[in-house]
Amino acid sequence: MNVHGVRPGDSVLMIGSGNIGLIVSYQLLQAGVRVAAVVEAMPTIGGYAVHASKIRRLGIPIMTRHTIKEAYGKEQVEGAIVWELDDNWTGIPGTEKDLKVDVVCLATGLTPLGELLWQAGAEMAYIPELGGFVPLYDESMETTKKGVFVAGDVAGIEEASTAMAAGRMAGLSAARSLGKVPDADYARLRDEIAGELEGLRSGPAGAKILSGIAKMRAMVRSVETRGLAKTSDPGDTGSKSEKAVGA
Repeated sequence: MNVHGVRPGDSVLMIGSGNIGLIVSYQLLQAGVRVAAVVEAMPTIGGYAVHASKIRRLGIPIMTRHTIKEAYGKEQVEGAIVWELDDNWTGIPGTEKDLKVDVVCLATGLTPLGELLWQAGAEMAYIPELGGFVPLYDESMETTKKGVFVAGDVAGIEEASTAMAAGRMAGLSAARSLGKVPDADYARLRDEIAGELEGLRSGPAGAKILSGIAKMRAMVRSVETRGLAKTSDPGDTGSKSEKAVGA
C-alpha cells in the first residue's frame, strides 16, 4: 500500500498489536480502509501506548487474549472468526465473534533479511532469540567477513533505538579500522555506546536478546578457534574498502 498506493481491501482484521500492527492499522485508516479490530493473543498490548491510544480514539477495538479461529470465504476472504483464549492458550467455546472483513493482515513478527551477508560469505547461524538467521559478529559489530559491519534488524530483531545505537557502534568501528578514529577516542565512544545498549536491553525483553547475543558470541569464538574468523576474499589486495550492512 505504501509503495504502490493500492488499497489491499475495504475492511481489515489486524493480527498482532506490536508497533507495526498498530501503525499499519492507523495507515490503513488514513487510506480509507476500515479496520474491524486488532487481535492480540497476549494479555497486554505489545506496542507503545501512544500508537495504541491513537487508534483506540478512532474507534478501533484492540482485543487482547484473543486470536483468529478461522477465515472464510469463497473466491476471497469474506470474514473471520475470532475467539478468546484461556490461560492455556486454548480457544474458549462460546466466545466467538464473526467479523466481516476482506483482508486478514498478519503483523506477528519480523525476520532478519541477511541475503547480502549470505552472498558476502559471512558466517550465519539460526538464533531464535534474535529472530532467525543472523550473521556472527563481535563486540565491534564486525562480521566474520573482514570489513563487513552490521547493525539494525539484520543483526537481530530489536527496537529502533537499539538499532540506532548499534549503528553508531558499527560506524565507529568501521571508521577506526580505516584509521580515522584515534584509539583513545574510540575507547571512550565505544564505552559510551556499550553503556547505552546495556540500558536499552535491560528488562524482560532485553533478557531474551542478551541470551541470543551470548549464544551468537559463543559461536563466534568457535569460528575463531577454527581459524575462520574475519576471512578475506582470496583476491583481496589489502585495500581498506569497508562495508556496512544495516536493516
